Amino acid sequence: MQTQTQPVTSQQIREQNILNVRRALHSEQVATISRLKTLTGLSVVTLTKLLQYLIETGEVLEGESVSIGNGRPAATYRFNASYRLILIVSCYKRAGHDYAGYSVHDLFGECIERREELLSKVHTDEFRIGIERCLDRYSKISIIGISMPTDTVGGRLASAVRHDPQAKRLAKHLELHFNVPVFFETDINAATLGCFNRHRKHNYVAGLLLVPGRAPVCGFCYQGNVLRGRDGMAGEVRFFPMFNDVGVLPLEPLAADDLAIRTLRAVMCVLNPSLVVVYSENLKSGFLDRVKKQLSTEAEIALLPRLEINDHIREDIVSGMLTISLEKIQTF
Repeated sequence: MQTQTQPVTSQQIREQNILNVRRALHSEQVATISRLKTLTGLSVVTLTKLLQYLIETGEVLEGESVSIGNGRPAATYRFNASYRLILIVSCYKRAGHDYAGYSVHDLFGECIERREELLSKVHTDEFRIGIERCLDRYSKISIIGISMPTDTVGGRLASAVRHDPQAKRLAKHLELHFNVPVFFETDINAATLGCFNRHRKHNYVAGLLLVPGRAPVCGFCYQGNVLRGRDGMAGEVRFFPMFNDVGVLPLEPLAADDLAIRTLRAVMCVLNPSLVVVYSENLKSGFLDRVKKQLSTEAEIALLPRLEINDHIREDIVSGMLTISLEKIQTF
């Protein structure tokens, strides 16, 4: 039985046109109507009306006139990067301690304020005061992105990433409390996307987080998109048969080093990424050389990706969270 498609309303067309203009100006930063016509395919009349609306809302500012050839000066329009702000809360471990990083960004991703706090435990309750302080200082914060490890908050973060009913309740609870849209992402997914932002020539990037005493996790990014499995879950490498029943990286350095190498080799063979970044502060020096020495077959040698050891995961987490936040906020 064929289903009838609902007709597209004039309001829906207008909203899509506004979104196209917003994205074009965000990309160009400053543009004339002629340039926007080329980028969006919209008529000058339609663009004039939409730009006037965006000026009235504060999203767009009128710029200086510019000369184009021998013709009359053309008005320019500037995207207002401070019209909305983004708050990123990132949870990470450094030197054996858990930290929460708070950073406020404009719509070009520029950081306005950045600070961090030592956590007694990783839990959403720990973030509330820090978030409220940011909201008090910056009234234009329009979205809050929270990045946390998958094995925290009693498993509720994993639910939040899966977008199941429990996740919706958690996100809704925080949105009602702060009166701002809130979304969750795992630390490794955000970091892997942030790694892609640094290495865009690599289409397929894998991020591997290895911390002794914690379950190892892996994130995948293909052409700028985080890859997710069924229900949004992927990268649960602790379930590889070589891990113990607990599924954590051993605390003993030699045992952790050996298991880290085997985990990396498994990721290489299963996924064949062009770049693998290993986030860890604890691996012994010479890790990459030891990985190469254990490649015993021509097939594994051919699969060897570019390898990077990174002990500053926060920067990649924030970069990835910004990318996701900008995608979400442009649809508001």
